[in-house]
Amino acid sequence: MKKDLLLLFLLLPMGCFFAACGSNDDDDDDSNISVVIGDDGKISNGATFSSIDDKNFYLDYIKYSVEEGHLVVAGYDRAGFSGVAKIVSRITYKGNTYEVLGIAGRAFSGCTGLTSVTIPSSVTSIGSDAFSGCTGLTSVTIPSSVTSIGYDAFEDCKGLTSITIPSSVTSIGSDAFSGCSGLTSVTIEEGVTSIGFDAFSGCKGLTSITIPSSVTSIGDDAFSGCTGLTSISVASDNP
Repeated sequence: MKKDLLLLFLLLPMGCFFAACGSNDDDDDDSNISVVIGDDGKISNGATFSSIDDKNFYLDYIKYSVEEGHLVVAGYDRAGFSGVAKIVSRITYKGNTYEVLGIAGRAFSGCTGLTSVTIPSSVTSIGSDAFSGCTGLTSVTIPSSVTSIGYDAFEDCKGLTSITIPSSVTSIGSDAFSGCSGLTSVTIEEGVTSIGFDAFSGCKGLTSITIPSSVTSIGDDAFSGCTGLTSISVASDNP
């Protein structure tokens, strides 16, 4: 009996240890990360930080700018950045806490070293040319918080193989995915209402596309140059 009790007391701390480790699973969501930048320049998650001024700074070589009470991803450090871009959702800077609501136009334009990007669910807009010419980009997930994708947003991202446009997006901008020759799978969810002109032009790897019933307009040349396209499905109740 004494031996059993002794074993129980020895195992209890180990059980608490593993329980504590398991309790942090919800904090490891890469799509929603909160960061506190201290006055001394120390970062709560150990990220690389560089201050520009009271409204602009770099976090892991990604530039954030304060605009009208929130933050936007405004660019990147061309000398220091490459690989995976993990955009955070909330940042405390100079004593103020800001939500990251958008990716500005041309933020990562021409960043050939970018391989994948994590967009948090705080972001509502992806600006024009935001990722255009990112030829090395192979993976991106657009969260259901995004309502607009600007023109040329992912133009010539030849490394992309699949993309899902969530139902929250009302319109796909013109040339948004033009020249994405590696795209083989495009999912447009119910809720999208318009597809801009040249939106998927030159997507030679695309073999089929389904247009949901919510789409009411498709711009000129939206699928021009899609030489591999053999199947287009449109809902029967769509005029």
